[in-house]
Amino acid sequence: MSKKLNILFATVYGNAENVANNINKIAIDNSFVSQVNELNDVDAKMLQEIENVIIVSSTTGEGEIPENGEDFWNLLDSNPELNHINYGVIALGDRSHDNFCNAGKLIDEKMLALKAKQISPRLECDGDTAGSDEWAESFIDMIK
Repeated sequence: MSKKLNILFATVYGNAENVANNINKIAIDNSFVSQVNELNDVDAKMLQEIENVIIVSSTTGEGEIPENGEDFWNLLDSNPELNHINYGVIALGDRSHDNFCNAGKLIDEKMLALKAKQISPRLECDGDTAGSDEWAESFIDMIK
């Protein structure tokens, strides 16, 4: 039986989506059944069915979650219990901004508060996506 992995992203310019698609290839190579979606594609029912998830988010504006992740953030604000989820976050940002990787930080902290199990510490990428493939490979090894 194959393991399942959801890969969710929120992006403005496409970098987080590219990272998500690269992670999808890594997951498939490791015999996972994986699915890539925008964060806003997740509804309450889907959230309760997720077992393993990697969330990739860029940061926009003054440290906000991109528009295609706002509905997911609002869903988390309804405080569902997520103790059935193993998760990890890849946060994309730029240290020249005051709120470096803030969207990823917000999501990570909220997932922890909702009792989801953090499998790997949050990866914060500065201006690029360096380290994201290695981080994903490590995450996948831990949930095999």
